[in-house]
Amino acid sequence: MSASTTAPRLRLDPRHPGVSATGTAAVVVLLGVLLEIGGRARWWDVVPPISTMFQRVGELLGEAQFWSDASRTGLEVAVSLVLGAVLGLLAGITFWKLPAVGRAFEPYLVALYAVPLALFYPFMIVLVGINVWSVIILATLMAAIPMALNTGVGLSTMRPVYTKLGRSLNLSPRQMLWAVALPAAGPFIVAGLRMALVYALIGCVAMEFVTAQAGLGYRIRYLYEIFDDNGMYAYIVVVLLISVALTVLLGLVERLILRGRITR
Repeated sequence: MSASTTAPRLRLDPRHPGVSATGTAAVVVLLGVLLEIGGRARWWDVVPPISTMFQRVGELLGEAQFWSDASRTGLEVAVSLVLGAVLGLLAGITFWKLPAVGRAFEPYLVALYAVPLALFYPFMIVLVGINVWSVIILATLMAAIPMALNTGVGLSTMRPVYTKLGRSLNLSPRQMLWAVALPAAGPFIVAGLRMALVYALIGCVAMEFVTAQAGLGYRIRYLYEIFDDNGMYAYIVVVLLISVALTVLLGLVERLILRGRITR
C-alpha cells in the first residue's frame, strides 16, 4: 500500500523584512548596472557611469572641503530634526487633548504639508537674515508637520481600553500620557519621526541650494555652475546614501519598538 505525499510549498511572506530588503537590493543593483552600461555605452551624455561616481566619492572622503560641507549640513539636519520632533510631538499631544484645536489647525497643516516651504525663504531672510538659522527654521517646520499629524492620529485612534485601564489604576494625567498614551501611539510617532527626518534633510539641502555659502546642497549647486558633473553627481550620491542610511536606521528602531510592544 503506497501513499502519495506532496512536499509542502515554500511561501515567502512579502511583509517579511528580509524579502523587502532583498527586493530593494535587487532594484538598486539593476539600476546601478543600467547606469554603468548606459554611461559606458554613451546612451546618454548627462549621467556618468556609476563606477565613476563612486570613484569620485572615494576622492571626496579625503578632502577637507567635503567634511566641512557635510558637517554643516549634518548640524542643520540634526538641529532641525530635534526641534521639529519636539514641536511636532507637543502639537500632536495638544491636538489630542484639545480636539477642537486639532480640527481647527489640521486643514492648515495638511495644506502646508503639500506646499514647498522654500517659497517662504525670502520672508525668512528678512526676519533672521542670510545665515544658518534661516535654513534651520524652515527645515524645522517641514519636519514638525508630519510629526504633529502622525502623533495626533496615533493618540486619537488609541484603543479606549487603554485609557480605561489607566483610570482604573488612578494614574495622573502625566502618568497617563507617558505610560499609556505615548507607548500606545508609538508606531505612529516613530513613523512621523521617519518622515520628519526625511523632510529635515530635504529642507536643509533644498534651502542650501537657494542661498548658502557651505553645505552639501550649496556644493551641488556650485559644482553644477562650474560644469563639474562628476563632482556634482558624487555629492548627490552622498546625499542619497545618507538619506538611505538614516531611513534604514530609523526603520530598525521602529521594528524594535514594535517587537517590544508585542512581547510585553
